[in-house]
Amino acid sequence: MTHSEVEIYWPAALPSTPALEQRDVLRDAGVSATCLLRPTRRGAADAVLVLVTSAVLEPFLSALFGRLAEEAHKALKAFVDGLLSGGDGAQAPGGVVLESGAGGRVTFTADLPDQAYEQAVGLEACGDRWVWDSRRAMWTPA
Repeated sequence: MTHSEVEIYWPAALPSTPALEQRDVLRDAGVSATCLLRPTRRGAADAVLVLVTSAVLEPFLSALFGRLAEEAHKALKAFVDGLLSGGDGAQAPGGVVLESGAGGRVTFTADLPDQAYEQAVGLEACGDRWVWDSRRAMWTPA
């Protein structure tokens, strides 16, 4: 895997334990990862923003999450679930947005099926915003 860095922008209004735990998971896998608190905006949904320096998400996701588990999509799901857990019964974020250096954005929510994670690992999300279409069971540009 080419050297990539990950920045997790965590809503400051939420307990930071889940973000710090997932940062440590990435670091344990040899990825340079930082966690930064993001001020909460009024009326905005509390979403976690995960920035990766890779220009394209697909090779990054495959390589990184392939390192964490035999099946990359299971490791990606565990990472997202870890961020969405809230920890200790606290309020959880509404979603996780993975964004590449080229601007591709993939939004994960707590209710996604395993199929969404399987497809996300191979998704070429360069420059578009992608959301899961549950009716069609596929990622679509927003």
